[in-house]
This record gives sequence, structure tokens and C-alpha cells, in this order.
Amino acid sequence: MRRLLPVTDMTAHETAAGEATAAGREWSLDELADAYAYPEGDAVWLRANMVSSLDGAGQHDGRSQPLSSETDMRIFGTLRGLADVIVVGAETVRLEGYRPARAREAFAARRAAAGQGPAPVIAVVTASLDLDFSLPLFTEPLVPTLILTGAAAPADRVRAAREAGAEVVVAGDGAGVDPARAVAALAERGLRRQLTEGGPRLLGQFVAAGVLDELCLAISPTMTAGGAQRIAGGPSVAVPTRFAVASVLEQDGFLFTRYRRI
Repeated sequence: MRRLLPVTDMTAHETAAGEATAAGREWSLDELADAYAYPEGDAVWLRANMVSSLDGAGQHDGRSQPLSSETDMRIFGTLRGLADVIVVGAETVRLEGYRPARAREAFAARRAAAGQGPAPVIAVVTASLDLDFSLPLFTEPLVPTLILTGAAAPADRVRAAREAGAEVVVAGDGAGVDPARAVAALAERGLRRQLTEGGPRLLGQFVAAGVLDELCLAISPTMTAGGAQRIAGGPSVAVPTRFAVASVLEQDGFLFTRYRRI
């Protein structure tokens, strides 16, 4: 079953995606790209893409893949295909085995028209730079991988990152990264369409700093129990941040939701 659930203020592109499901066919990548398009204009926009089980788990056995689905991965790929930069925490890079973003023919014309390169940049947020710089993420990217870190990061690790071909960007006065400075530093490089894929601690930092504009959340029809982390962790906010629903797609029990900060 594929459909667009009724939500007020739905765009024509989102409605088109729903009509595709009503016709009993899979959403095309073009339809998904239209439905998930970034807002028009030159404003910086940070969106997150996460998956959660029904009981609130953001991962199972340390990875998000067991909660995912084929359609979730199509949307995952679409969001990457629209982004200038993918921001990810070092722990997620290690656990998920991150590789460089690849150029995809399905998004080539769209990216060219938007003035984007063939593939998004990967930006890794890390205080320690405890990363394996021999991995393809650093040795085989289409565009150099960025390292977002603090001014007090270990000098030897900064040197190792640069020797591996990564570009080190200082976005904090201490060892760690200031989330708002990270967003601004990326925007200064022309990377305004920003996508974060976690992990939970990084997403929590963006939320606490008040810089997250949109959450794309896939709700998986699974229960995990146990003590798995939620999609956002770390510091709490004094007043909960309110978001408004933008769209909801459904397939095979999965809900693919979009929320925008009010």
C-alpha cells in the first residue's frame, strides 16, 4: 500500500507523489525529489533524516539499517541527491561504515540546474579526529571530505586528516564543534542545502542549538524494546522546540514524515 496521508497545506509536488501511489506504482525519483525539494531562495536550510521504531528506538544493535526498508532507502538517496553537504558524526561514520557520496545520473540534471556539483560533500563532525583516514571516505571521494572540529583538536590528527586529503574546518573554540558555527562555516563555503544523518548525539546538539529547520522522520512499524538510543540525545532544551507537520507518505506500514520548525 502506498499513499499520501491527508495533511493540510500540501504542495502540488507532494500531492503528485500521493497520486502516484494511488495509481499503484512506485514513487519515481523525480516525484520524490519534487516532494522533498529544499525551500526556494538562498537561505541556509538544515534538515535531518532519521528512522525510528514505534517504541522510539533510533537504532538496533548500534545501526539504523534493521529499522529501514527499500522505500526508506530510496528517500535516503533522494535526500542525499538534493543536498549540498551531508553532515554526520564521527561515531556514525565508524558504526555505519560511511563511504563517499556518489554521483547519480537520476539527479545530475537537477543538480546542474541548481549549480551543485555531481555529488554532495560529506562533512564529519569530530572533536578527537579518531578516524581511519585510509578508508574510501577520505581516499576516494569525488569532492574532498570535510572535517568539522574545534580549535583545540589534536594537532597530529589534524595533520593526518590533511595529509589524507580531507579539508579541516575549525568550527569551535575548544576541542568540540559549536553546532551554529558548523552550519555557518558550511554556508560560507556555498553549502547551504544541508542534510544531517546523525547520529543521535549530533542531532541532539543541532536541536539544542536551535539550528535544525526540518526533520524527515521514517517511522518503522517495528518494536525493539531494550535500551536503544532515541533519534536525538545529548543536552536538553529549556523549552521543547515545536515543529509543524509538512507531509506524510505511507508505504507498507512505514510512515515517511516531514516536520518543519515553527
